[in-house]
Amino acid sequence: MYVLGIDGGGTRTSGIVADEKGNIYMQAATGRSNPNTLSQRGFEQVMKDLLLGLKQQNEEIYNQVAICFAGIAGVDESQRTSEVAELLRGYLPEETMLIVQNDAINALYSGTIGEAGIVQISGTGAITYGINEQQKEVRAGGWGFLFDEAGSGFAVGKAALRAVFKEYDQRGPATSLTGRLLEHFQVDKATEIISLVYGQEYARAVIAPLAPLVVEEAAASDHVAQDILVGACEEMLRSINTCHRQLFRPDHPTTIVLAGGVFSDWPLFSSIFKDLTKGELPNAVFRPTQIAPVAGAVVAGLKAQGITPEATFVRRINEQIEQEVNV
Repeated sequence: MYVLGIDGGGTRTSGIVADEKGNIYMQAATGRSNPNTLSQRGFEQVMKDLLLGLKQQNEEIYNQVAICFAGIAGVDESQRTSEVAELLRGYLPEETMLIVQNDAINALYSGTIGEAGIVQISGTGAITYGINEQQKEVRAGGWGFLFDEAGSGFAVGKAALRAVFKEYDQRGPATSLTGRLLEHFQVDKATEIISLVYGQEYARAVIAPLAPLVVEEAAASDHVAQDILVGACEEMLRSINTCHRQLFRPDHPTTIVLAGGVFSDWPLFSSIFKDLTKGELPNAVFRPTQIAPVAGAVVAGLKAQGITPEATFVRRINEQIEQEVNV
């Protein structure tokens, strides 16, 4: 069976066509596709570029796609699921089953390969999402960067900027983040950063990429960077506990997947969450993703058809997926 999986996020949109064995037949990537941060025309152009790009690679197989699972950031908040589905339908084969849901499902299944659990996503944005064995779904957070994206790359990046300007004003402690951000923006002093951020149409995309710098400096023992990450993890853990309480018994063995670009240093974040969860969630197991979120969308599509990915799926997907899609 051919499944088209789409992973649409605040920075990039990926698509692959694969089968239950993990064989990939076509793959492509385009720009961001959160409908809350794009005009209708901009969103449609991203999806058109993605789907036509896939179709051109192998039109014969594209026309045999049985199901398309599109996990798109922001569709829940914007209540535009039907609108997005109608748009996608225009670029899909007539017989293809189409499911449009939040991209958190992609991320969850990229770690559990279709099994129950909770995912904490921290990329450009952040959201916590879980599904139990009875298929009950619960989410927490992720209501947009102006309202609630605690623990996101955007939030971590903003915290880094605050720390740098506090040091500049002598309101806060010295931090190696200052040197890293000056180097990143290629400026000589902190005040020169202002125009480089405020002068951008989409400042969120400028600020979120600062998060990996915070992770690197935290790993290098900068206390300010460490405090930023611990604070972010505390916020995320509140959402994780909220989802867990609604889905599982307190002692339920639960897989908690950490997904997204902020979690670039697995040992560091694993250690932080281990310290924070002492006495809480006694049977929870934190784990990184096993496959790219776009491959998690393929798993979701297979699951919707009652098909379990074969034993070769993870290995085959990881062998074939292109780096620019695996984001």
